[in-house]
Amino acid sequence: MPRGKEKVSSENNKKDTQEEELWERISTTTGAERAEVLDELSHIAYRKDNYTECLQLIDTSIDIYDELGRDLYTRELIHLYEGKAFCLSNLNQSAEAAETFELIASLYATNEDNDGFLRATRASAREWYEAGEWEKSLNGHSLAQGFIDPDITAYSMGIDTLNISMAMQKLGRHEEAVVNLLKARQIFKDDKNPEYVNWCDQYLAESYIALGNGMEALFHATHYYNYSNVIESLDMEPYARYRLGQSHRLLREYEQAQHHFKRALELITLDDRKDWETIIKLNNELAAVLFAQGKDDQAQKILNRISTIEETMGLVD
Repeated sequence: MPRGKEKVSSENNKKDTQEEELWERISTTTGAERAEVLDELSHIAYRKDNYTECLQLIDTSIDIYDELGRDLYTRELIHLYEGKAFCLSNLNQSAEAAETFELIASLYATNEDNDGFLRATRASAREWYEAGEWEKSLNGHSLAQGFIDPDITAYSMGIDTLNISMAMQKLGRHEEAVVNLLKARQIFKDDKNPEYVNWCDQYLAESYIALGNGMEALFHATHYYNYSNVIESLDMEPYARYRLGQSHRLLREYEQAQHHFKRALELITLDDRKDWETIIKLNNELAAVLFAQGKDDQAQKILNRISTIEETMGLVD
């Protein structure tokens, strides 16, 4: 093979040719046909992760359908708005994505498409959660849970209940969160789904810690930790140990708490993408259990050691 020649697959050539042909068609088409060409181009942009370009193409296509009459092209608009919502989500514009999914849900409702309505409602609630709009997320997931769905599965019932719990936690409504998390845990257990039973244990440990219930927190944190060991997840283990340490500290079992906090720090700092917020919290927890054991000098050294990082991350004045 001659040197200096780059190998280019015929498939890529075909894709490039297709895109060029579509762009050429823009100048020769009008109305719904042009909107369809723009839609096809948006698919290509999306596959290339060109989400901003994809959004521009989608919005132009939507404008054309608006001029032609929205009521005549509901199905096409739903498809375009879904593409828009996914682009916004990929661009981390979660609030805008949530609003777009709400619009999609209303279009599905107009078409009396219950499956589509539920999908869009849940997607909107998830995006509101990502945007930090906990109340809106809770309302969305509660709406989905309360909707009469003859095709509902145990999995979707569990997911709705789990998502409701997570939003409640963010709102500080831990007692209500616990009630829903226990329901979700039982649903996933009956459905033989260890992964999601584990997620429930993780969040249950968190809420019981917030409520100051060390015994229940330890029970669920232990299950969370055991799961991380069974699947040999070094990404999950430090967070499980963090919850174990907090549970033991609530029970005034300071040596056990110290052991888990130290090991959690050893593991979490191995990750190249440092979770500084949790690293700082772990150091503060470790200092607290050292103070509780009368080891004031060791505790103060830890606080001094992380003070600059806390200031850098804006976690102290």
